[in-house]
Amino acid sequence: MSYSNKIAELLARASETDKVEFAHFLANNLDSDDHAHDSARVREYVAAFDRFAAPKQGEQF
Repeated sequence: MSYSNKIAELLARASETDKVEFAHFLANNLDSDDHAHDSARVREYVAAFDRFAAPKQGEQF
């Protein structure tokens, strides 16, 4: 299993609370101050986690 698949598997199993907490961490550490506290930005991160975690064709977690 590649690392990206392992990350996808972990995100697929993570709770929404864990994903939101991770999104806040990324926003606070990677985004500019303007975006770091923007709830829409955090929702975008969580949505990206969900898209990344979706099994690709033929994959099973």
